[in-house]
Amino acid sequence: MGTIVIILIVLLAGIIFTFVAQSSADPKTKRTFHTVSILCYVAALLTLAMASYTTVPAGHVKVASLFGKVQPVPFDEGLHFPVNPLYSWTEFDLRQKTHKERAGVPSEDKLITEMDVSVQYRTIGSMAPDILRNTGKTQDIINVHMIPKLRSILREQGKGIKQAQDFFLESVQAQLQVTLQTSLSEYLAPKGLQVETVLIRDVVLPAVIRNAITETKKREQEVLKQQAELERFATEQNQKVKQAESELQAAKLEAEKIRALADAEAYQIEVINRQLAKSPNYIHLKEVERWNGVLPKYTGNSSVPILDLRKE
Repeated sequence: MGTIVIILIVLLAGIIFTFVAQSSADPKTKRTFHTVSILCYVAALLTLAMASYTTVPAGHVKVASLFGKVQPVPFDEGLHFPVNPLYSWTEFDLRQKTHKERAGVPSEDKLITEMDVSVQYRTIGSMAPDILRNTGKTQDIINVHMIPKLRSILREQGKGIKQAQDFFLESVQAQLQVTLQTSLSEYLAPKGLQVETVLIRDVVLPAVIRNAITETKKREQEVLKQQAELERFATEQNQKVKQAESELQAAKLEAEKIRALADAEAYQIEVINRQLAKSPNYIHLKEVERWNGVLPKYTGNSSVPILDLRKE
């Protein structure tokens, strides 16, 4: 509409300059105003030509409105010529988008669990005129329809959860995602949005449960620490027992060795004694073997010296 206003202004200026040129008596002034009027007409034609086409980028559609009336057929991506220069345009992005929402979900135990949810969606291009007519733009659908419905579904689903910590169960989250996607798809499709998928990004339990879980984890860690200490002590005691058993075994072996040596020596003595009983001269033989060849210097009670006449 602004383009048409500019064209009308430029045309009006051309008409005025033409009228001035025709009413002027000075040839030079007449030629000047006539040239300006021609330039105004050319500018108006160029502006009209530029307003008679439109281009739509990839992944988008445009909806035309004429004096506030929405045209029923959207314009797909590409070049469109000619089009009504009086059209005003509204562009819609059809590419996939993600809306992130955090909502409090009450469970049967009256506790509120914070849940982060991502909704992946895209605008239905063929319904762009209806969206513009009934709601506005895509963001208006999200604000007016998606967010309230999403929170409502979450609250309704939470009523079937007995305890807040059950939201961490994989089966509960999977069922919740399926329900959200199905319900949102059925509700938003007539509004112009196609829901691709719904994902639960994070679950934040109430503070009282988080504190209880933290305390439980601390106690579990303490128990594990004590068990590890007991296992370490038991291992040390087992090592000591094994060492004592080894020492006892070594002592037994040493005692058996001493006993065997004693038995051998006793057996040797017994054999010697039996031989001595059989051979009295054996003692004299041993005395001779122990003699070092030195004669005694004195003998008898008188202490008479005995001379050794052998040569040294």
